[in-house]
Amino acid sequence: AAATPPELWRFARSYYRDLGFKGLAYFLPDRRAGGGRGFHVYHGGFGRPLWQIYVEDGDHDPVPALALARGEPLRWSNAWSLIEPTAQQRAYLERMRSAGLGDGYTFPVFGAQGRTGAVVVGNASRDVLDAAPVAQMQLVAQTAHTRLNQLLPDRQTLEKPLSARELEILSWVARGKSNSVIAKILGLSSATVDTYLRRIYQKLGVADRTSAAVVGVNMGLITA
Repeated sequence: AAATPPELWRFARSYYRDLGFKGLAYFLPDRRAGGGRGFHVYHGGFGRPLWQIYVEDGDHDPVPALALARGEPLRWSNAWSLIEPTAQQRAYLERMRSAGLGDGYTFPVFGAQGRTGAVVVGNASRDVLDAAPVAQMQLVAQTAHTRLNQLLPDRQTLEKPLSARELEILSWVARGKSNSVIAKILGLSSATVDTYLRRIYQKLGVADRTSAAVVGVNMGLITA
């Protein structure tokens, strides 16, 4: 019954929080990416240190792609045992663990015309993880993804998808933060934020921050 992508996101977060999972992320691969990660990412509840590491090194996270390839839910601790990680992947995992990542689940989701993705939940206790109704959680993830495809049937993937940093800046713009405030939050210079914002305008085909926020929400790139 969700009528908008933000409403759908709020429902999904509420469902997983009620089960004890405080963190939720949604990976929607860019279908035009010619290789590599190419993911749009929406997230909440994992904390800034973890997200900052992901912005910097998330290209080395193999779990979402692995879950999609296998077509089944994966517990992170099990997923890493299924591969022989590269040195970069091991370094990424160590950084995330040092920042308090812990364990969680990744649920692959599938849609028409290659609109696949992954729903990721974590920031939960060991008891919550062990008792998780994995089959039901997979069903909710898939149903939510199907509903998003229905809400955005004509969505066109950006020819040049926003980077993780650009998505983060756009999210703060949508919350009404000025460039100077965003710079302080992210530890960047105002000039750097200005540069990122100009790139965002170009990729979204807009000329101002309000239009960028509206387009970002309407495309499902960020939540209001």
